[in-house]
Amino acid sequence: MGIMLDTVNDPAETFHGLTVEAVAAYGNGHFANHDKAKTEFPHAHILKIDVNGQGIGNAGDFEAGDMALAHAGPWAKGRIHAGIHRPVIYFSVSNWRTIMQSLQAAGVSRNDVRIWTAHYTGKAHRCSSACGFGVVGSADATQWASPSVHGTLPHKYAGRNVDVSLTADNFFTPHHL
Repeated sequence: MGIMLDTVNDPAETFHGLTVEAVAAYGNGHFANHDKAKTEFPHAHILKIDVNGQGIGNAGDFEAGDMALAHAGPWAKGRIHAGIHRPVIYFSVSNWRTIMQSLQAAGVSRNDVRIWTAHYTGKAHRCSSACGFGVVGSADATQWASPSVHGTLPHKYAGRNVDVSLTADNFFTPHHL
């Protein structure tokens, strides 16, 4: 399993002193920081997050204030047609069923995408049926710690505006199956 970090701030400042394996960074919107992350962490895996449906990057953010849940399927289909292998769909685990319905309605199978859930338990995990919310199988990654959810951020990340995700070992494998 791997660790992926993300922040709405400057990644170099926020992640200073941490081991950085992977970064999820915003390609557009108010917090666009992808270019900084790519420059500062050239050896890390970098996700480029689309928050407003411009059809960029390899990850889509489907939560309040970003893209609508119902747009997950059409967005993923568009990214696949643009040549992105298994685009990432990010959303709160409580919206599992709605996201799966959107994917199905667009003709996108679960195996065509990587699922990245938000489930702030303070414990590193990848969401599965044990988490409830109608989860079938397991998520490819789960964001489990955030300073915005009291008590979830481990001590080593204290004082930083960083969200922490656990990824499957093959999350960044080009032909992840």
